[in-house]
Amino acid sequence: MADWLHRTVAGLAPASPGYRRLRIAPRPLASLQHAAARHLTPYGEASVAWRREGAEVVVSAVVPANTTAEVSLPERDPFEVGAGAHEWRFAAAPAVVRPALPGLEASLADVIDDPHAYRALLDTLAAADPTRAETVRAETVWGSRRPLSMALMFTPPDLLAAVDAAVRAATAERA
Repeated sequence: MADWLHRTVAGLAPASPGYRRLRIAPRPLASLQHAAARHLTPYGEASVAWRREGAEVVVSAVVPANTTAEVSLPERDPFEVGAGAHEWRFAAAPAVVRPALPGLEASLADVIDDPHAYRALLDTLAAADPTRAETVRAETVWGSRRPLSMALMFTPPDLLAAVDAAVRAATAERA
C-alpha cells in the first residue's frame, strides 16, 4: 500500500535502476487535498508534492543533480526535465458528487468507501452498544454485493432504524 501511495498517488518512482532517471506521475485522488513523497537517491533527494489550489492542482518536484525525470501529468503529453526545482499546474478533475446512500439498503462497499456513512454507522452503534460497534468495525467483510442490513442482522429494530436514519442523513448532507 505504501508503495502505491508513493509511486501513484504522490507520483515518484524510478524510471531506471538506481534512480538515474525518475518518473514523476502524480494521480491526485478526488478525496485528497495533497500528497507528497521523497526519496534519497544516490544523486541526492528527489521529491514530488501536489496540492489543490481552487480549480487547479499544483505539482512541485525536485530532481537531483545528474538526474533526469520523465513527467506525466493528466491531460498533457509526457515530457522530460533535468535537475532542479520544477512546478506545474493543471486543471483539477471535477469533484465526484455521490448520491445519498439508501440507509440499510446501501452496499457494504459503499458504506466503507464513504467516510461520512461509515462514521455515522459506527457512532450510532457505539452510542447504543460499543461492543457491537467494535465487532462491526473489526469483523465485517465490506463487499459490494451485501447490503448494510445483512451485517446488522441481529441488531434490535430500534437500533436498525437509528442506523438507517444516521447513514441517510450523513450522506444526504453532501448530495
